[in-house]
Amino acid sequence: MRLRSLLTPAVLAAALAAHGVSLAQDGGFTISPENGEPAPLPTTRPETDGADAVLPPPPTNRFGRPTPPPFDINGDGRAPVVNFQEEPEVIFRPSTTVSPLSDGRGPLPVLPFDATNRSQLQDLTRLLHESNEDVRELRVLVDGSQQWIDAVIDRPIVPRRTIRLDGEIDYASWTFFLSAAEASRGGTLTVGFTNSVLVLPEASRLRVFLNGRQIAQTAIDSPDRTKVIALPIAAGLLRPGNNAVRIETDMRHRIDCSVDATFELWTRIDTRLTGFSFDGGRATLSGLNDIPGVGVGSNGATLLRILQRNPASGVNKDRALRAAQAAAVRGRFVQPLVEVSDLRDLQAPAPGVLNIIIGTYNQLQSAVPSVPAEGASGPILALVDNADLGPTVFITGPSERAVENALARFNASGAQEAPRLPIAATPPWLVPDSVPIEKDDGVSLDRAGVKTINFSGRRFTTDFRVTLPPDFYASAYGEATLYLDAAYSSDVEPGSRLSVLVNGELSTAISFTSSRGEVFEDFPITLPMRNFRPGVNQVAIVADLETEADRACLPGGTVPSRDRFVLFSSTELVFPEFARIGQLPNLASFATNGSPYSLSPEPVRVYIGGTSFDTIGAAGTLMSNIAISRGMPISTNVIDSVSQYADAGAIIVAPLQDVSTAALEATGASRVIPATWLQPFPPDGSASEPEGLERYDAVLRRLRQQLRQEEVRLDRAANGNVDRGVRQDIAADPLSDGGVTRDRWFEDLQQERGIGTMLSGAVRSLRNALSLGFSGRSRGGFAGPGDLRPVGDDATLILAQAPAPANDRSAWTLVTAPTAGLLSASVAAISAPDDWNRIGGQITAFDVENSNIQTVAVGNVNYLATVPLTFANFRLIAANWFSINSSVYAVVLVVAAAALGFLTWLLVRPVGRKD
Repeated sequence: MRLRSLLTPAVLAAALAAHGVSLAQDGGFTISPENGEPAPLPTTRPETDGADAVLPPPPTNRFGRPTPPPFDINGDGRAPVVNFQEEPEVIFRPSTTVSPLSDGRGPLPVLPFDATNRSQLQDLTRLLHESNEDVRELRVLVDGSQQWIDAVIDRPIVPRRTIRLDGEIDYASWTFFLSAAEASRGGTLTVGFTNSVLVLPEASRLRVFLNGRQIAQTAIDSPDRTKVIALPIAAGLLRPGNNAVRIETDMRHRIDCSVDATFELWTRIDTRLTGFSFDGGRATLSGLNDIPGVGVGSNGATLLRILQRNPASGVNKDRALRAAQAAAVRGRFVQPLVEVSDLRDLQAPAPGVLNIIIGTYNQLQSAVPSVPAEGASGPILALVDNADLGPTVFITGPSERAVENALARFNASGAQEAPRLPIAATPPWLVPDSVPIEKDDGVSLDRAGVKTINFSGRRFTTDFRVTLPPDFYASAYGEATLYLDAAYSSDVEPGSRLSVLVNGELSTAISFTSSRGEVFEDFPITLPMRNFRPGVNQVAIVADLETEADRACLPGGTVPSRDRFVLFSSTELVFPEFARIGQLPNLASFATNGSPYSLSPEPVRVYIGGTSFDTIGAAGTLMSNIAISRGMPISTNVIDSVSQYADAGAIIVAPLQDVSTAALEATGASRVIPATWLQPFPPDGSASEPEGLERYDAVLRRLRQQLRQEEVRLDRAANGNVDRGVRQDIAADPLSDGGVTRDRWFEDLQQERGIGTMLSGAVRSLRNALSLGFSGRSRGGFAGPGDLRPVGDDATLILAQAPAPANDRSAWTLVTAPTAGLLSASVAAISAPDDWNRIGGQITAFDVENSNIQTVAVGNVNYLATVPLTFANFRLIAANWFSINSSVYAVVLVVAAAALGFLTWLLVRPVGRKD
C-alpha cells in the first residue's frame, strides 16, 4: 500500500530513522549501525591492510575553508573519501557548500541566479573563472534556446550531444586531451546537471572521478534549476595527453518501490556547463602533436573549418577531403564536422574549432594574418595558435606543388598517430571501450570495462560493447554464449528475470526460480548471432528484481538496503568461429571501415555535386568519420561526373537536384525518395531556416528543449504510461573485489561448489540447450529489387549502396538530401557515434529533427573475398547462406536425398538373387 498523502517530511524522517538513516540539515544523510550509534567515518583506504591512520585537521585556504579534493559537497560521509595529495593517504570530511565570493570588482550574484541574458552570463563566467581554492555550488537557470551560453567555460569536455543517466545506477565516462601547458596550469572543473523531481535527494548521489580518483560527491537535488559544482583541480591531478572523467549516479525514487518506477529516475548532464576553465584563461597549443587538444564544442563535436581560395574548384575539393581526414585521425576526434569557407571568411576563435588554411603563400599572405613566413621559401606544415585565429593548421608553400607536398606530409601515414601518453594506473572500468573480435574469441566483463557490481535496487542493468569485423557473415545461423557468473539473494522472489539484449533487441531471457537465492557459475545463455552486425555491437544485461518489501512499499522503503544481486566481472561472452566474407551492398560495413572501398589500393572516386560549400562540408564530414572508424584516411580522387565510371566504385555526395538519374537508378534511391523531396524548395539563402551546420546547431538547441519538456512530462506522470526503454549505460563499483564478493554470496546463500552444484548446472545447461523459448525479433526475408518501399516523409537524408552499373565487384554509394543545407546538417547529425553505429542495410534514411533511422534490408547480395577462402571458412559461408536461403536449402536437401536414393538403387540392383 502506498501512503503518498501521508508521506510528510516528518514521517519520512521517522521512517528513515527506523532504517538507521539520519537526515542532516544540509540535505545529506548518514547511515547508522544496527545499534543506532552514528557510523564512524572510515579512517583507512579500502585497499590498505586495515592499519589505522591519524586524521589531521582538514587543510584550509586563506578564508579558513577546507579545500583539497576530493570534495563531499553535501558532507554526508557515506562513501570513503581519500585525500591523495600526499602519502600516506588519509580521510577527511570537508565542510558543506561554499558561497561565491567577491572578486574585487563588486559582489557576485547571490545564489541561485539566472543566466538568461549576456549580463547575467558575464556574472556566471566571472564566478566559474574565479581563481581560488573553494568548492562552489550554484543553482543556475539557463535559457536553452540561446547559443551564447556556449562561451561560459574555456574547454567543454563532453564528446556527446547530450547525456542523460537513467535508472537507479548509471554512469558516463570518456577521455579528453590536455596539452602539457594546460595540464601544468590546473584550473576548475565544472559539472552541471538537473534531475527528475521524483529522485529522493537524501538517498541519491552523483560522484565525479578524474583519472581514477573520486574528486566529488553531491546530492542529486536540483529538479528545477541546473546545479553546477565547480571543483578546483591542482596541476598534479592532470596529465599531459589523455585524461579520464567518469560521472556516476545512484538514484532512488521518492515514493514508489516498483520496477517500473525506476524508469522515472534520470539525471541530465548539461554539456554546456561541464568542462574546464583554466587559471589565466585558455592555454595555446604548441604544435601539431597538440591537435587532439582542440577538444570539442558544447555540441560534443569538433569543427574542422577548412579555408581556401575558391573552395568549389575540383582541386580544392580534393584537398579539403584529404585535409579533413588527416586532421580527424591526428586528433582522434570522436565526431569531426567539416565546414568549408573562403579565405576571406575568417571567424573568431571558439571552443572545439580547428582552422585548416590551405593555399600558396601569396594567396594566404593577403588574406590571413599570422601566416608563417617560411611558406615563402618552401612547403610549410605548421600549427599556429593565437588570440586572433585560435588553433590553426597552415598548409602552404610558394607554389601549388609545394602546397601538395605540405598536404602530403599532413596526410602521411607516419604522421597520423601523434605520440600518445597512456593514462597511467587508470583502471579499465573508468574508460571502457569496445573490444575488437576478429574470430572465435571470448571477452570477459572485466576486459570490457565492467567490474563486479553489487546491487541493492530493483532494476539492474549494465552493458558493454564488442566490435565485429566489417566482413562478419553470420547473421542467420549459430549462437554466441554468455557464461553468466552472478547471484541473487533470498529477498528476490521467483519470477524475477534476467534478460540479455543485443543492439537493443531482446535476445534471451531467463527466470529466477529459487526462493532461497542462487549463485550462477558459468551458466550458459545462448545469444543468436542474427542479433549481431558488423561494427560496434552493444550487449546489455538487465535484471528485474521483485521483492515482497517492494510491493508493501512502506515509507522509506526506497532507501538502499542489503544487496539483492551481484554480477561478477568473470562473466564471459564467447563467440564461435564465424564466416568472413564481404557483402555488397552493406552500409554497416561502409560505416565501419569504408568497405568495399578499403579493399582496393586505388583512390576512391568521390563526386561532390554542385558548388555549395555545405555540400563540400558534408562530403568532408562523411569521409572524416569513415577515416575515424577505419583508423586511417582513405585516398580520394574528386571527379566531375560519375557517368564515365560505370565500371568502377564511386561515392556520390550531392543534394537531390545535383544527383544524376543514373545514380538514383543504380543505387535504388529513386524508388524510396519521399514525395516531399520532389516539391520545390526555396533557393539557397532564401529559406527562413538556418542552413548547413548553423541548422545543425539550431536542431541541437531544439533537442535540448524537447528533452527538458519530455522530462517534465515524466515527472508529472508518475503513474502514467512511461516509455520503458532499456538504459544503455550503468555504473560499476570501482572498489568491489570479485573474489571476496563471490565468497560472501556463497556464504550468505549457504551454497557450496560441490557435486550438487555441478549436477544442477548440468540440468540447467541441458534445459537451456533444449529450450526454444527465447524472445526476439523474427527475421524476415530480404527485400528484392522491386520490393523497396518509400521511406518516411520526415527523412532528411538517404544513404544508398549498390553494385556499380557495369561492375558487380565495385560499389556506388549515394548520400543525398533535399537541399545542400539539409545535407550538411543531416550528415553532421548522423555522424554522432550512437547514430553512426545504426547505419546499415542497403538503404538508410535519417531524420535530423528527431534522430530517427530507418533501414531497408539488402536485396541481392554480391560477395567479395576479404580473407583466404579456406575450407573451414567456405563451410561457414555456406552454412550462413543456406540459413538465409532456406527454400534453396530445402530443394537441395530433397535433390540430394533423391540422388542418394537413385545411387543406392543402382548399387543394390545387381546384388542379390534374381528370379
